[in-house]
Amino acid sequence: MGLDIYFKKTTVQFHGDPSDIKDFDNFCEEASDAARNDLRAKMEKMLKPLREAWDNLQTNDYWRNIYNDRYFVFVEQLRSLIAKNYDWKIYPFTKEILDFPELEKQIDDEVKSYYLQYDAYFRKVNFLFAYYTNKGKMVDEYYAFTDKEDIDDIISRCERVLADHSLASELLPTQSGFFFGGTDYDEMYFEDVADCLKQMKKYRKLLTDGVTGFVIFSW
Repeated sequence: MGLDIYFKKTTVQFHGDPSDIKDFDNFCEEASDAARNDLRAKMEKMLKPLREAWDNLQTNDYWRNIYNDRYFVFVEQLRSLIAKNYDWKIYPFTKEILDFPELEKQIDDEVKSYYLQYDAYFRKVNFLFAYYTNKGKMVDEYYAFTDKEDIDDIISRCERVLADHSLASELLPTQSGFFFGGTDYDEMYFEDVADCLKQMKKYRKLLTDGVTGFVIFSW
């Protein structure tokens, strides 16, 4: 248990008042549906070679080795696709070679429970919670909207803190909380700042026109 922070993106646009929780819930559901549809399309493309091998296997055992080989290719593709997602577990698909109907069922179950693949993830980096709270960007204690200007600001603050550690408490102050992690400006803190800088530079490139950024805080 601890403070988990997920930075996400979606092309679904929020047109309501962020303080209106009902409107925001509708936004989250629309964003989830869009993400699931996108994931389902990717999965269908990845499963297509396996489906072909399985169909042929039903009348010709020659295809058994081909199916097995394609299964391992699929698992590697799956590993790459879900590597960033904290909620997915690769283990059920590597425990054994599943027959295609069972594999398809498990994949479908995963897709149905899928929310949004995160684009940046932090654990117990409580200065990010403090940043969005202090900027007044929180919808409630669990959600915040973010934009290019926020991310540029975070990147700048990280660079300045790493260049001069004495600026840490001013630019990226820590915040205590239930399982929020440490609040000292120690070696671990500065490692988190360096990781934040690296991930935020990648995340910033995703916030193009028409893309909404938002953050989920969970503990």
